[in-house]
Amino acid sequence: MGKPNGSVHKDGFQFMVDQQSLMGFPWISMYGTDPNVPTTFSRENFEAAMLHVIREPNINSTAILRADILYEDHYELEDGKPALKESHREKFDLSDTDAKRINVDEDTPRETFLPQDLNLFAKYSIVRRILPRNPYKDAVINQTCLVMNSTDPEFKETSAIIYHPHLDSSDICPFYIPHVKQVAILFHKQRITVHYIPFEEVKNNEVPELLKDESQRVVRTAYRLLQTAYKHSRGVMTGYEKKVNHDVVVDKVKFQDQYINLKKKYSKFLVENWAESTDPKKHVFEDISIAAFLIELWIKIYGPDFKNKMQFRDLGCGNGVLVYILVSEGIKGYGIDARHRKSWSIFPQDTKNCLKEQVIIPSILLRPHPDIKKQYPHLEHNGRLFPMKVAHEYIAPATIVYSSEDLLKSPQVNIAEFPSDTFIIGNHSDELTCWIPLLGYPFMVIPCCSHNLSGNRTRFNVRKGVNNGINGNSSYAGLVDHVEDISTKLGWKIEKEMLRIPSTRNAAVISYENQDMGKFPTASAYDVLLAEGGADNWIQNTMTLMKGHPRSH
Repeated sequence: MGKPNGSVHKDGFQFMVDQQSLMGFPWISMYGTDPNVPTTFSRENFEAAMLHVIREPNINSTAILRADILYEDHYELEDGKPALKESHREKFDLSDTDAKRINVDEDTPRETFLPQDLNLFAKYSIVRRILPRNPYKDAVINQTCLVMNSTDPEFKETSAIIYHPHLDSSDICPFYIPHVKQVAILFHKQRITVHYIPFEEVKNNEVPELLKDESQRVVRTAYRLLQTAYKHSRGVMTGYEKKVNHDVVVDKVKFQDQYINLKKKYSKFLVENWAESTDPKKHVFEDISIAAFLIELWIKIYGPDFKNKMQFRDLGCGNGVLVYILVSEGIKGYGIDARHRKSWSIFPQDTKNCLKEQVIIPSILLRPHPDIKKQYPHLEHNGRLFPMKVAHEYIAPATIVYSSEDLLKSPQVNIAEFPSDTFIIGNHSDELTCWIPLLGYPFMVIPCCSHNLSGNRTRFNVRKGVNNGINGNSSYAGLVDHVEDISTKLGWKIEKEMLRIPSTRNAAVISYENQDMGKFPTASAYDVLLAEGGADNWIQNTMTLMKGHPRSH
């Protein structure tokens, strides 16, 4: 058993199951804030916070993807009686998914048990459809959500939030909600309390044994609901603003729907056949998320028929999962990496054909400068030589000299001269990260490890006065800022998204607009190369990559 009834937790919250509910019969009190320490926020703060939680139920449970609002009415008091001010109805199609669903056709509010003493009326009456993160495991349900005020002037600072799932039995309750008939979160006399109505009939005010045990999940959920209500109400009062804003570039609902679609198609095969030593769930679901984002981004840029208007190159494609998903979706493109990965062997032949084991040496390092090319049109290379020391187990160290002509012709080298309709992906592409804006194609780069244009590990500082949405002056914040800085100097119009992926390094720098598109390498590209200290060691470091072991990503 958990703590005894009436026990107080270290945060001051009190287990109240032995006390009569302020909501009246058949409600059961579960938890409340400290009765001796009144909350300092207002009813308006509480309601603003709870309306946000109603619209974003994933705040309370990571098993929830989102809520679609099907029905919303807003009432205000006129002459002491509630009058309808606004009304909104929306239909969301579930026909293209075989997700489990329960009573999703019931999209009007259900009746609730209201306390007579508080004279409550529904200020907001909302029906939301809750979509779980895994709709093939948990069911989609509809739920009535009420934001209630009192018609009694004595209780003008009272507010109640009532959740009523459109379910008739605890047996069909999905994992992500408490298995009770109704939930109430009451703000009354500067105190928040949480109350339940269980599915089973309450007789003689007897509390079911399950609700007396704080170790039970349904009881722990009540505690978390109180924590969320208290924390977010305080946040509204203090003017808290989110440090990270998602869904700036691509619509959240479109991304999430695409993610569910791709997850259903590819996750099982990829996890079960994972050939790398790394955690399959992290890499698989991360790349599914990135693929979903890219597809919706390309629809936004090129239109619904984007597959006929563009192709991709995934530079530093690593395990090839992203390439596999995109190619399987009928999108033309290739993945290029310095070393073949074990996971490439699990993919179908059409994906294998799109995975290239090559090193990237941008042609700007091998071709003649544009001014020289104008004078000598027949020149194809710049005549440079690149010595590289190599060690061998049985012979003395030697020096190999690569010429720019040799590298331009080598099948092991990709010089990043792609068709004009190419979109470049840099998914945690390490040494290539800062190079990608210099290549002259629309791109999305997700920075990870910090390297300069020579391929050497380095640390960039965040420019003064720049707020790029990443806290502090960490190495990662500096790298993201540096990629943005290089891109801007090259004339790219930058957008940035904090991706919904299971990684702390989730900033995506995106651009598909540049007035010099098709004219690279431009004079500004050479200026950036010079300002960055050149790239004299890039070729030596890059050729070495072919000899080493692959990284985990």
